[in-house]
Amino acid sequence: MSDPHDTDLLELAFPYALDALTEGERGAVEHALDTADPAVAEGFRDMVRDIRETVAAMTVVDAIPAPAHLEGALQRALDTGAPRLTALRRARRRSLWWVAAAVMLVAISITAGAALLRTPAPDHGITAQQIRTQADARITTVPVTGGGTATVSASAELDAAAVSFAAVAAAPTGHTYQLWLLPADGRPRSAAVLDALPAEADPVVVPLDRAEGLALSVEPAGGSPQPSTEPVVAVPLR
Repeated sequence: MSDPHDTDLLELAFPYALDALTEGERGAVEHALDTADPAVAEGFRDMVRDIRETVAAMTVVDAIPAPAHLEGALQRALDTGAPRLTALRRARRRSLWWVAAAVMLVAISITAGAALLRTPAPDHGITAQQIRTQADARITTVPVTGGGTATVSASAELDAAAVSFAAVAAAPTGHTYQLWLLPADGRPRSAAVLDALPAEADPVVVPLDRAEGLALSVEPAGGSPQPSTEPVVAVPLR
């Protein structure tokens, strides 16, 4: 039979993956992982990775209203943890609505198929050539920290951009590049998780949703729900 403490630990994978814990609470989870059954610890890390991949790929999370009962269910899960995880029972309530919405999307997306998680955002049929030849096209090439360049061809009329890179080193082992939309106000939104950076001959096309800029950061493998490092390049679009 599984240790009930292990079950409690796995239930905390969602708020942990979605950065809904304070620094102290995250530390308590990581301490619990050090003493947990190795299989449970591995399962916890697999869940965190899958959750982050899913949320990164599904940028409409903030538009999905969560049913009222989910917040209560999540709070009860946090309030029934093992004694060694007492510090985690007070996970920030102001994050629970967002966590609940993300939990719904994770379940739907995992059912639909994990193969979609690393797919760049849909381009809605718009091609890089269409963007580049659009009358209002704006093409910008800027240096990337660490070497190489990024080129962004953007069209406000099409509300889309074609993004490519040249001579940029691969992400470190266990990490990936992630492309972000930068709105005029609000948090960055994931545009694509890029296991390999697109070259000029085959750029990635992303819908801009009226973003003011694009940025690229190095993230843990599978991507992050929000940037965890400083961007290696940022390109204004307006």
